[in-house]
Amino acid sequence: MTDKPIKEYGELKRRALLAKQRLKMGYWQRMEDERQKALDEMGKGGESEKLVRELQQEKVRRDEHRALCTDKAEEEELFYTKVCTILERDENTINPIGQLIDREEFERLDENNRQRYILCLSRKFREMRERYYRERAGKSG
Repeated sequence: MTDKPIKEYGELKRRALLAKQRLKMGYWQRMEDERQKALDEMGKGGESEKLVRELQQEKVRRDEHRALCTDKAEEEELFYTKVCTILERDENTINPIGQLIDREEFERLDENNRQRYILCLSRKFREMRERYYRERAGKSG
């Protein structure tokens, strides 16, 4: 059954194969170990448990997304890396969207599509900024 690449299967079958691979490779055990380690560092408490749970849920979603949509996941991780670089350099940067714009793509667009592009870029930036701060809070404990 695993002779074919995963992309050739239907959606349900792909998800089942990926779930089976996660079980075989000890994915959930590693997640539990990471959870315990984070809770030990942060201390037991309602807020820290909630934060760890949310971080792990996001990690599982990203891992699943990366396995199912590799091209888009790589693009999102590259974007996240750019956002991290901007925020690490200066958290109060004046124009982060201007630093993230793909100038060639932006120049090809008409006025309406430029606005749409900037709004989409700002939404993605906000999401990645929130992820950055959540992950940073999880690491600092």
